[in-house]
Amino acid sequence: MTNEATKRHLEILQILISDYIASAQPVGSRTIAKKHPSHLSPATVRNIMADLTEMGLLAQPHISAGRIPTAEGMRVFVESLLTRRELTSAEMEEIRRRCAGDECRIDAVLARTSRMLAAVSHYAGMVITPDAGRVKFRHMEFVPLSGRRLLGIFVSQDGTVQNRLVEAEGEFTYSEIEKINNYCNRAFSGLTLEGALEKAKRELAQMRSEYDRILGNAMVLSEKLLEVVPSEELMIEGEMQLLGTPEFAEVEKFRRVVEALDEKRTMVGFLERCREADGVRIFIGSDVKVEGMDSIGVVGAPYLKDGRVIGALGVIGPMRMDYSRVVPIVDFTSKVISDALDS
Repeated sequence: MTNEATKRHLEILQILISDYIASAQPVGSRTIAKKHPSHLSPATVRNIMADLTEMGLLAQPHISAGRIPTAEGMRVFVESLLTRRELTSAEMEEIRRRCAGDECRIDAVLARTSRMLAAVSHYAGMVITPDAGRVKFRHMEFVPLSGRRLLGIFVSQDGTVQNRLVEAEGEFTYSEIEKINNYCNRAFSGLTLEGALEKAKRELAQMRSEYDRILGNAMVLSEKLLEVVPSEELMIEGEMQLLGTPEFAEVEKFRRVVEALDEKRTMVGFLERCREADGVRIFIGSDVKVEGMDSIGVVGAPYLKDGRVIGALGVIGPMRMDYSRVVPIVDFTSKVISDALDS
């Protein structure tokens, strides 16, 4: 195939996919012929569409219908043909406004972000919080409630706060609780969540042989609290907006996607791939490698704190989603959140 023929094939692929993104309907040769800058005949367009179909870039859902892009066709489009639209000043201001709030804890900031991504993109927004390897210990405290029940409070260096009820093996005076709190904060200073939990388990094993009641209980309580602090969490908002798209109007298709989203461990594993990216990544259909998600597209990007990647955020929509609009939304949001976490 000559360079001119290749250029013409790509032009027709671009026109077809752009039209398909707007209409969600198969695109015919006459429609493309009218929009092609060289005013090709419908017969010429049909021949080129047949070539693209043989190449696996287009599919024909019905004999008499036009063509739709395959996942491979969409992949070629987003990698080679996508024209990224610049956000307007009003759009950037809306993203900043929706991400802003009085509560500056990282978990609150990220919860607002997932809601904002859903609202602005009109698809589903998602954010993964920092994992155990990136979460650093800042402060731990136990507050006596009644009997043997204590409120355990874990605070990470990035501002995440987790509260959990902890059942102690005995009752403690306020003076003993203060000693436990002081010891824990010295012992775990500068460690990651994983490192703190490993140290609690290791020191607890040693202290069982040389038992010190206060220090031993400090490690027992620490282990109980650290084990239930989530190492990472997936926040998803706007799943019901997918039901409004033609692809998921069929209840069974929508159910499969919702079930896949509910399998949060699987989605966390997927989003971790976005952490490795230098900027925005786009995943099409089978790229996601999650059962039930072969008809979706994902745009994801990492967010940083102090110049270090600590999590990822993104948008999930139909494979046909308007990537030219969603990519700049995700890219700009990752920068806004990174700046917010550094402030």
